[in-house]
Amino acid sequence: MNRLTYFFLTLLFVGLGSCKKNDTTADAQPKTVSDVLAETPTFSLFRAALIQAGLSDALKAPNLTLFAPTDAAFRARGFSSADAFKSFSNADLANLLRYHLVTGVVTTKTPELSSANNLAVETSNTGLVYLTNGTNGLFINGVKVSLADQAVANGVIHTIDKVLVPQGADALTALKNRPDMTLLVAAIERTSSVRPDLRTILNGTTTSPNLKQITLFAPNDAAFTAAGFKTTADINNASPQTLANILTYHVLQGFTFSNQLQAGQLTTLNSSSANKLTVALPTTGPTVKGNKNATPAQFKDTDLVSGNAIIHVIDQVLQP
Repeated sequence: MNRLTYFFLTLLFVGLGSCKKNDTTADAQPKTVSDVLAETPTFSLFRAALIQAGLSDALKAPNLTLFAPTDAAFRARGFSSADAFKSFSNADLANLLRYHLVTGVVTTKTPELSSANNLAVETSNTGLVYLTNGTNGLFINGVKVSLADQAVANGVIHTIDKVLVPQGADALTALKNRPDMTLLVAAIERTSSVRPDLRTILNGTTTSPNLKQITLFAPNDAAFTAAGFKTTADINNASPQTLANILTYHVLQGFTFSNQLQAGQLTTLNSSSANKLTVALPTTGPTVKGNKNATPAQFKDTDLVSGNAIIHVIDQVLQP
């Protein structure tokens, strides 16, 4: 072997060694939130939504906590493909996604969260999420975190199986924003002449400190139709006092997420001490029954957070 050949072979081996070292170094780099989303197939819809909303760079900032919905969670909310996000404006989509992002690292080992019950945490869209941690695991807005404390280079990821949807400044605003709540909103307006306090409780302006936070079982339009109130005209022809008696039967004092419901009876704002709701917890999910309902009401949607209320959508009008 002549000297020239030896020289080139030496350069070749040094170069290969250098490449191998660089590859190893690259592989050893800690992954960021963005890296994990890009490399995990079950986050493909979340990643597509972030790209459309122009938020990819937001996940490169330091000290982040992300509650990341899976593809199954997005499909359950009606986003069957990346094209489904195009029905949203970029601003609305960004608001939805930022509701899953917290500035600061929050894990199950965070002291404030070690035994928290509905701990309020501000999100990056200035909304609030509520965290509960205990023997049953970590919950956000009543949704169980399926995989917690995934440490990454710039924070932590918690996987969830439901898309969190901010509902508005107060319960009444949230109801008005839903197309399936027109009859409930009409009933609330109809009761104003006899129970003006009910409106202030729902819109968050009540002066009662015990009613600043409420839980609302909200019958959808199909529920009112089944109960004989098929149109807003039917609502406006009904007795305001009768409607007020029904509506107060759907409101609880304080926040109660679906994971916090217990089998037994619940006290409502209805004035009669005998008018309690009955909760059951079958394996198919919680139900709630009024005194005069023949069957329990099923939950159509749960744990919708507005500024002053937790809203559970149900398929029957509860009868005291």
